[in-house]
Amino acid sequence: MNKKQSTLSIAIGVACVWMGTHFGPGVASGTQILVYWVKYGAWGAFASILAMCLLGYCICCSAEYSRIYKTYNYADWTNSVWGFKWIVYLLDFSFIIVMMTALGGSLSAIGNLMFNQFGINYWIGVGLVIICAAFLCAFGAKLVARSSSYMMYLVLAVLAIIIIMAALSGQLHLGEALANVKAGQVAGIKPSLLGALWSGVIYASFQANVIGNISSVSGQLPDRKTTRLAAIIGICGNAAMLVALTLFFLASTTIQGYDVMDTATNPLPFYGVLTALGFSGIKLVYVLTVFVAVLSTAVGFCFGAIARYSKLYRKPEEVTPGKDGLLVAVLLLLCAAASKIGIVKLVSTGYTILGYLNLPPLIFPAIVLANRKIRKKYLKENNIDAPGVE
Repeated sequence: MNKKQSTLSIAIGVACVWMGTHFGPGVASGTQILVYWVKYGAWGAFASILAMCLLGYCICCSAEYSRIYKTYNYADWTNSVWGFKWIVYLLDFSFIIVMMTALGGSLSAIGNLMFNQFGINYWIGVGLVIICAAFLCAFGAKLVARSSSYMMYLVLAVLAIIIIMAALSGQLHLGEALANVKAGQVAGIKPSLLGALWSGVIYASFQANVIGNISSVSGQLPDRKTTRLAAIIGICGNAAMLVALTLFFLASTTIQGYDVMDTATNPLPFYGVLTALGFSGIKLVYVLTVFVAVLSTAVGFCFGAIARYSKLYRKPEEVTPGKDGLLVAVLLLLCAAASKIGIVKLVSTGYTILGYLNLPPLIFPAIVLANRKIRKKYLKENNIDAPGVE
């Protein structure tokens, strides 16, 4: 029983590192949902499930590869999977861009939300995230996985409660919204299965940088069964929330006097919907929840950066929490500068560029190269010791 509980606990922890990285700026604020899913109508909700299945399969293959071959950062993973070193520089570039984009968007979201809700200076909100993330990342993979789990429980619970409250308010009408979309009466939404599917591929591709974050905690995985379980939990959790949020925003198109699709005027659509519904009390809880989601994203990415770059200033077995925390603070300060670009531009432009950029060096090797090298036949033929492989 204890072993089963331990296996489940480890799987949830690793899955939550993925979900924690995912539920950052665009998802928790709603911007990402509108840009990649809602604009395709109900097809967007369907495509989001397929996108998470694709990404989950990539993560499963890459995490199992990291577990077997002990590649606990994305540079070692890339060098080992491809068999040559130069491509890691492309991944370095991609990782830096995704950090600037994802964390810049995260910091932009929380800075603006805290200013709108509390009147707190933009940089104070940003600074709170930096301090908390630096502390959590300074003390290792177990704390990152454990903290990501707790943060995701809170984020998912609060978002689910808000969606249920909004649905019960009688102000959202999903059936009417879907009929309006089908009739072409909702500006900014054009139903398209092919468009939604390709959007899903690009979405999964730019999210594939999470492979680096997962590799940094994959040393905790005891066997292949746990790796698969972590991927399944991650797929189910991410897909369920994407579908729920997509339908939530589709239904929100029926709110009178508020255009949820106008991200130029309303760059934080979830907050805007709560305001339009008159949920003034719940907005406080929502802002605090986004803070946690942003912190979780920051922790996931920054710990991946520590795994990659800490070798520049410490020996393999050395523990340097002070230096690790300082590295995180510096990285987040750079991302804070990028955050002034604005969340909509970061999500709509930066993520799309990353989606195309990541297809060759991340999606392909995870599905084809890493998948081949973790198969039992390959391991047996090459006399590779792989504990925990059924």
